[in-house]
Amino acid sequence: MPVCEIAQGATALDCLPPVPPMPVTDAATRAEYRTEIGQEFTAYFDEAQAYLRCLDAARAEVSEDINRAIQDYQSLGPEPDV
Repeated sequence: MPVCEIAQGATALDCLPPVPPMPVTDAATRAEYRTEIGQEFTAYFDEAQAYLRCLDAARAEVSEDINRAIQDYQSLGPEPDV
């Protein structure tokens, strides 16, 4: 399941961090379910990467918004003397 679809207009609120797998400390359980536990960790790492990409996209979007706002503000010209 994707953590975040990276779309135009993404914000950090669109990015959901993945839930890390619970540690399995029982040796017998680890041995019996080694494959499943490994798959769970692999899925977590994939989701974590998707989460970080989502945050990067949100950061880029906000940076563009800030740059546009700076340009709009600068286009107002100097403040008049009062």
